[in-house]
Amino acid sequence: MFKAKKDMDRDVFQKMKMFTDDLPEQFKEVDSHFVDSSGFGVKGEPALTADEFLEKVKAGRFYTITDVGLFQVHVGEYVKIKTEKV
Repeated sequence: MFKAKKDMDRDVFQKMKMFTDDLPEQFKEVDSHFVDSSGFGVKGEPALTADEFLEKVKAGRFYTITDVGLFQVHVGEYVKIKTEKV
């Protein structure tokens, strides 16, 4: 999972990876994004363009690719849940 260091953190494109295992218990999904991965998407289509997705990236949130299609990806947005130490 990639943790955004700032709003609209461009590193999300280079450092975000596919997450294939079960989600660790300390994370909660708060949003899901359908994003164009071809580079040819345009505004107004169901899949967000790279710029549209970047506008949604928030500092402190975690991002990972949850599914891959031919020209689009699904990106999960997560927060870390604080756990109490016993």
